[in-house]
Parts: sequence; structure tokens; C-alpha cells
Amino acid sequence: MKSETVMLRFTVCDTGIGIPAEKMDRLFKNFSQVDGSTTRQYGGTGLGLSISKQLAELMGGEAGVSSVEGKGSEFWFTARFNKQSVGTHKENIPPADLHDVRVLIVDDSATSREILTTRMVSWGMRPTDVKDGSDAIRALYMALEENDPFCIAVIDMRMPDMDGETLGRVIRADKRLTDTRMILLTSVRMSGDARRFRQIGFSAYATKPIQHQELKAVLSLALAGQDEIEPEPTISRHSGREKMNLFIDRKARILLAEDDVTNRLVVLGILKKMGLCADAVFNGAEALIALQSKSYDLVLMDVNMPVMNGFEATKRIRNYEKMMMEDNKMVNYLPSFSSIIPIIALTANALQGDRELCLEAGMNDYITKPISPQALVEVLE
Repeated sequence: MKSETVMLRFTVCDTGIGIPAEKMDRLFKNFSQVDGSTTRQYGGTGLGLSISKQLAELMGGEAGVSSVEGKGSEFWFTARFNKQSVGTHKENIPPADLHDVRVLIVDDSATSREILTTRMVSWGMRPTDVKDGSDAIRALYMALEENDPFCIAVIDMRMPDMDGETLGRVIRADKRLTDTRMILLTSVRMSGDARRFRQIGFSAYATKPIQHQELKAVLSLALAGQDEIEPEPTISRHSGREKMNLFIDRKARILLAEDDVTNRLVVLGILKKMGLCADAVFNGAEALIALQSKSYDLVLMDVNMPVMNGFEATKRIRNYEKMMMEDNKMVNYLPSFSSIIPIIALTANALQGDRELCLEAGMNDYITKPISPQALVEVLE
């Protein structure tokens, strides 16, 4: 008799510093770090692996690690899943043959272009990537001359010189490019975007980062000639949008304090797509130094960082501001604001009372990780 369940094993490997054998047993314990000192180079509370292990066990599996010091580690977990009955799966997206379909990728981010190219090549497509609107126009016309036009153009919204919306209008204005289907990718969604993009001539509208299967589905719909502009999002109020526009128009500068490299790149990428400038530091101590050397309009402060955490850094900032206000020097300290600088906490904690802890420390609001573009826009508004 066939089993109705299946056990899957997932692994994540790195080529980092590795873990000493005598400290391996600490990894899956609550509030435990391999390096327990207060000045350790890498942050964290010591809960992630413990929670992951418990989740794996709840799913009928287990979790573990193997490591060679100086070479890297391999973390793994297993989980048991029920098999889906034959015939119960419904294909929502009409199948489309993406093989040999020529597609143009337009994005100023080299990383985004590489990710999209890798995915499309795996589906047998023929992608060409360019970094801006001018190069895109040249590529489209060259393809026409070669009698091998692009079937689809995947266009990023936020780009220098010519953004995705403008490029879309230029493409649709030329009758020779009528057959090229356009897909817009954006990191920030605003109410009314879907209607506007549909009127311009975009076949689809998706939010970055776009998942593997979602991208394939969007490409299939565009290739099949089905316009599936995403349902109009409701992410911000009219008054909030006005404030955000003012924030961007006056070239507001943001300071990001975040020790995790991945989180730092994600936040900086979102801010860049929103047209905002930001500087990044590794911990709270570096944030204090940065604030003394330059004027900022807002601080995004990670809570758990090595050397000095976000709570301590915020308390010191508030104490300094209080002293400056008492000496009537605040106008020189914060020329962009008539009051104290807004500080937004970045935290992986989403438990009851966490918001209160942030506010008590002097922070104005907080965002839980993983950080999404929508959440960041709402808090900045």
C-alpha cells in the first residue's frame, strides 16, 4: 500500500567561518550563541534555530547541522507532508510554451537583471538585458531590423533618466512595437497604479521581489495575450501619499543602522526604488557617529545589533537632543526638522508589548522583519 505522506529534506549551505565542534550543541538551544560576548561581530538573539527545530519537529521531522571550522556549514531540516490526491490540483494559469520566446529585461540593478535572466534561461527563453530606457529602445529597434522582435519586455519601474512608466509610453507610441507585450515590475505600489498602467498598455503589473512561479505565470499570461493587470492595491491614504511626495521632493536623507547584510541590502534597495537617499551603518555606535557628522531626516534603527543595540542608541540620541533643546541649539542640530528626529525600529519581534518597548526607548514606530516595501511605505508616510 502506498504511503499517503512524503518526507522532504531541505538544506542550506554556506562557505563561512564554520562552527567549532565543541560548540555545536549550543546552536539549537534557546537564547544561545556560539559567541556569547556582548561585543560579538554578528548579532541575533539565539532563538531562530531553536524555533526552526521546534517547527520541524511539529511537522514530523527534525533539524541538524554539520560544519567544518574555517570552511562552512550545512544546516538541514526534514518535514513530513501529505501527498495531494491525483486530479485535485487545478491549473489556474493556462500553460504556455515559453521555449525560444525572446524577452527584453530592462532594470538598472545588475543583480535583478541577473536573477531574471537566470530564471528565464531555465525556462528555455532567450533573454536580453539592458540597464536603462535608452538601451531598451535601441535593443527593440535592433531586434526589428534583425527580423527577430522581442515578444515580451519586462520593465522595472524605478530607473534613472527614464522610468518604467515613461519607457512604456514610448514603446506604445511606436506602431512598429505594438506586438511587444509589456510587464511592469515595481517595488512600491500605490492606489490607482493598476488603472494607469493598463491605460498605458502594460499587460501585467507585479511587485518585486517576484516569486519564481508568479513570474512564470505573468509571462504565460502576457504571451497568451491575456491582460492580467493586478487588482488595484489599497496601501496608502491620500493624505499619506501627499506626505510621502513631500518627503521625496525635498530629497530627504535617511540613516539605516542594521548589522545584517541581507536586511541592509533589502532596505536600501526599497528606499532607492522610492527615490530616497540613505546611508548605512553597522551598529548603534556607528549611528551616533554618523548623526554627529551629518544631518538626517529619519533613522531606521535595528533593535538587535552588536557593540550597541538600537534601544541604547536611541536613548543616547534622545538624551543628546534634550540637551541641545535645553541649550537652544536644536535648529543647528536638525536643520530639516523643528522637532526631534524620527526613529523607526526594525525588529524581528512581533509579540505583544514589543511596540511599547520601542516607544519607551524613544522610538516613533517600528517595522517587523522580514521587511516588505508596503510596510516600509506605510510607516514612512
